[in-house]
Amino acid sequence: MLLLNNDDVKQVLEVGPCLDALEAMYRAQSAGRTLSRPRTNTYVPLAEPGVSYCLKTMEGALLDGRYATLRLTSDIISERAVDGVARRQKLRRGRGGTYCGLILVFDVQNLEPVAMLHDGYLQLFRVACTSALSARLLARPDASDLGLLGTGGQAWAHVLAFNAVRPLRRLRVYSPNPEHREIFAERARRELGVAAQAVGGVRESVEGADLVVAATNVSQPIVHGEWIAPGAHVVSIVSGDRKLQRREIDDETLRRAALVIAHSKETAQAQRHGDLWCPVEAGILRWEDIHDLCDVVTGKAPGRARAEDITLFKNNSGIGLQFAAVAPRVYELAQASGIGRDLPTEWFLQDLQP
Repeated sequence: MLLLNNDDVKQVLEVGPCLDALEAMYRAQSAGRTLSRPRTNTYVPLAEPGVSYCLKTMEGALLDGRYATLRLTSDIISERAVDGVARRQKLRRGRGGTYCGLILVFDVQNLEPVAMLHDGYLQLFRVACTSALSARLLARPDASDLGLLGTGGQAWAHVLAFNAVRPLRRLRVYSPNPEHREIFAERARRELGVAAQAVGGVRESVEGADLVVAATNVSQPIVHGEWIAPGAHVVSIVSGDRKLQRREIDDETLRRAALVIAHSKETAQAQRHGDLWCPVEAGILRWEDIHDLCDVVTGKAPGRARAEDITLFKNNSGIGLQFAAVAPRVYELAQASGIGRDLPTEWFLQDLQP
């Protein structure tokens, strides 16, 4: 069994292969050649006000593949307001200020676990590449001006992934922390050669952009529809669940969108994801008008009809199939490159006595 930490994963996981693996998986999903279970969150209330423990799990397998995967995270979650905006934050409560997230890869032919991966780096890029895949399918071909909300690892992964599908000419980035957004913009200028600017508000970032990405930890809408330019492609990644119905985008954004695509409509309905559930409840959207990304990939669902249309991708909730697509590829690349640490497989197997 191969143990891969985030540094190991980073050595072999690149944007192009990640996009390819996800696209192939969505084609299999649309054809009914996959198996998965919707994500589950188990919350345990803690004595500390506004803080809870969450065990999150999801799994998946491609029927034409060799592996099944299980992804789990063990988190301490804080809910609090920053600058008047409700935000959700994972706390570094592991020893040494760490987090716990793992991906287990199993061989379906002999039941054995073949790999265990830290999920942090792969998690960033499976989300960002999913968003970028939506841009490749739905954004205008000339889209190159990105309005970005957020400066964390997820935001940087989105810049890299979007730059791969729509080479960026301009980037305006906002986060509540002035120092973070200045550092982020300087990094984009230095590493990508993009004309990047740190701006002082959400509207300054979004207005006039033909690509809009909200990669935040907010729990209430900060993107307002009247700011969105005609022809823009908008992506939002906040999801929430039944415990906390989080939103990043307001009703007007959904009202103006000519096409709304979900990552998983089934999960949005089951977990009542706010950015889709609330507009449907308000009569702004109908569930039957929302399509899944996998069907856009295969042409079963419509794409952009006109240059001036606003398209929206709600990258709601991870699905186990993403990890089933990417983690085995990372495992095989690492194995071929001699990367990682071998653990005795027999440590993870047992003999059941009669």
